[in-house]
Amino acid sequence: MNKMMKPKIGIFLASVLIAGAVSAASPIGSRLAVLNARIITLSDRMPEAEAMVIEGERIIYTGNRRQAEKICGPECWMLDLNGLTVVPGFNDNHTHTLEGGLFYLQPNLFGKNCEEIVGIVKEEVKKAAPGDYIFGHSWDYDFCPAPHRKLLDQVTMDHPVFLSQFSGHGIWVNSYLLNQLEITRDTPNPLGGEIERDEKGNPTGILKDRAAEPAYASVLTGISSEKRRQAVLKALELYRAVGITSVQDNTYDPRVVWMLSELKSEGKLTCRFTCWAMGEYWYGSAMMRAARYDPGWITLGPVKIFTDGAFSTKTAWMTVPYAGEPGNYGLPRHPAKELSRIILEIANNQRQVSIHAIGDQAVHYSLEAINLGEERYPSFKQLRNRIEHIQMILPEDLIRFSKLSVLPCVQPFALSNPKKDLRILGEDRAKQAYPYKSLLDAGATLSFGSDFPNEVDFQPLLGIYYAVTRKNKSGDQGPLNPDQALTAEEALRAYTLGSAYAEFMEKDKGSLEPGKLADFVVLSENPLKTKPARIKDIKVVYTFVGGKQVWPERR
Repeated sequence: MNKMMKPKIGIFLASVLIAGAVSAASPIGSRLAVLNARIITLSDRMPEAEAMVIEGERIIYTGNRRQAEKICGPECWMLDLNGLTVVPGFNDNHTHTLEGGLFYLQPNLFGKNCEEIVGIVKEEVKKAAPGDYIFGHSWDYDFCPAPHRKLLDQVTMDHPVFLSQFSGHGIWVNSYLLNQLEITRDTPNPLGGEIERDEKGNPTGILKDRAAEPAYASVLTGISSEKRRQAVLKALELYRAVGITSVQDNTYDPRVVWMLSELKSEGKLTCRFTCWAMGEYWYGSAMMRAARYDPGWITLGPVKIFTDGAFSTKTAWMTVPYAGEPGNYGLPRHPAKELSRIILEIANNQRQVSIHAIGDQAVHYSLEAINLGEERYPSFKQLRNRIEHIQMILPEDLIRFSKLSVLPCVQPFALSNPKKDLRILGEDRAKQAYPYKSLLDAGATLSFGSDFPNEVDFQPLLGIYYAVTRKNKSGDQGPLNPDQALTAEEALRAYTLGSAYAEFMEKDKGSLEPGKLADFVVLSENPLKTKPARIKDIKVVYTFVGGKQVWPERR
């Protein structure tokens, strides 16, 4: 006898009533029919369907309701969605899961002024034992323009204070942590990094890019296994609530891979992972290759390298200096020859590379290095090498993405503050920022993600809103470069099919058609029909991974 669940009483009440039934309805080998839905398949063969049948982890049919019921058979669970919209599960092309989970267990400092931040640190100190780290994340210069170690020293000289800047490319620390790191007025700036100093030459407590690396390494290596588990579980909770079913993760640490494997064996892994290694340090890459993987759930991804910093710290590597700072072109992480040497080593090892490049100069030299790698090792071109972020690009470099088969992997959340971009870049330069439409028109395969948690928000529907409107969240700034706006369908494809292609998974993910994984999201409205300004307000009603409901959570 068919088991029918039919939400006709409003989305949220229906969600509560159905949650237990759907969860119980998916034992291994059973079939589930999704009926009376508006299924945006993103398949060229059948762009839209009203029904879908799932067996195990995969889709076996998409089409009309009558045929779905026949295929499903008498012992089938049926979910009648009463006209709700179904889209493929969102695939975030760029996350930092461990750091994201940790950050969302820590105070969020975004929008807080310096005085408010010091007050939050003071409260955290009260709860900590001497010597414990005090954390906070996402402070920014717009709200706290003059951070200094002395402000933090006022509330503690007994704890290392580690506050990450909005972009993740800068940190604000106190004197205690500077002493631990042995950073003094005589410590030279590392290549590609800056120890900010006051007028007397003393460190202010702001460390940018490579200067911040020792502090990050100290923090991450000191995390207990229990804290690591807690952080990953928190990140998974955040992912499933917003419809993220796959992530391409800056993992770096093989201990996190083992943690993911443990969660998979316990039935607690609710998102698929592609795990990246740090390509600038081959010993770390080798350790990542030796970790435990699980085909379809936890796979080894590219090696990651950095070429520059970020706009908000004015360390992205540019061809034109920052507004009001004639001598500041940003901070290249590697000289051009060194960058080429690293890429050639990666090409020789036949690994896909993912290059962080935000400024147009960084993007240019990344393309130059990849081109050299392809000339020396022709098979390197088949590895779908990636450049991440691409917030500025020289016009002549647009066509090179298609020519070199390089994938632009961008994060539309960077569009969240047009006024800030105008201030940092200057009006003329800001008009060239975030060239998403131009990349598509040049024949590139575009993918979307969040850079979680280095952007405050990570919800895919909000990311689609940014790409379509080019405005800030409240809609009162922008549009920034409206000629670069995407359609809702282009943005949805970038968040699904585009991201699947970037991780060599387009045969399994990205669209809802027979043979593919049953990773899908049920939405309160159709994002392709909703007014652009309202896309961000669409609700995630259910999230399914491998045919099993993971959101709302099982009870």
